[in-house]
Amino acid sequence: MDLAGRVAIVTGAGSGIGQGLAVGLANSGMKLVLAGHNENNLRGTAKLVSDLGAECICVTADVSQLGDVQQIAEKALERFGQIHVLCNVAGVGPFGTVPETSMEDWRWVLSVNLWGPIHGVHVFLPIMEKQGVGHICSVASESGLYGTSFLAAYNVSKFGVVGLMQSLARDLRVSGSPVNASVFCPGAIKTNIIDSARNEPSAVRAEHSESEATRVFKSMVEQIVADGMDPNESAKIVIDAIKRDQFWIFSHPHVPETALRQAAAMAENSSLIDL
Repeated sequence: MDLAGRVAIVTGAGSGIGQGLAVGLANSGMKLVLAGHNENNLRGTAKLVSDLGAECICVTADVSQLGDVQQIAEKALERFGQIHVLCNVAGVGPFGTVPETSMEDWRWVLSVNLWGPIHGVHVFLPIMEKQGVGHICSVASESGLYGTSFLAAYNVSKFGVVGLMQSLARDLRVSGSPVNASVFCPGAIKTNIIDSARNEPSAVRAEHSESEATRVFKSMVEQIVADGMDPNESAKIVIDAIKRDQFWIFSHPHVPETALRQAAAMAENSSLIDL
């Protein structure tokens, strides 16, 4: 897909991977609709892409709410008339084992991480198919390929995103759709995902608790994320894949390699690989 002059929606555009994608897509000549939970953060991203000469609008939205996602589409079409690329990036990543994860935790994480992309596909796919061109990319995680400890709800949500995009890509191919799909399964990217608990609804915060073991694991992951890939570098990988209509997108070689090891363990009917 030639991106120049076309229109992209980026959710979670206020920081991290979303901001990196917004900047990268602006550099590719796209017009942008920046959607996110925090208006001040969106304005910061808007300044970055505007300085690159890109036309953009900001839409404050909660992707867990279908009405908010529909509003993103309405404002995008009102301003630009078309929508060519959707990047489902918005996500949260609280820590917790399965026993530690409350019902409120489950509902919140799945509502953002899984229902967000579901809402995006539901709203934007018909628009793109009517246009005769489009690409939908959703950000999952390496945790969507092999579940790790202390990330129960996050793992489940990202496995769901991978399954959603695999199903979508196959459905689009079978139907001969002009729209393409992809899924980004990154390793550690230098973002503020560790601090996503700051956005927890009050009901979730009241129910959320962490064991000492979870806190130790969280501290270890904080350092890994702090040393992670720059979001702007990961964005280059994603944008290149979108241009080439590539389905699987990885930031680090160890991600597909570990997935292959897990598949081999499954084929041998053995235990989970050591993660």
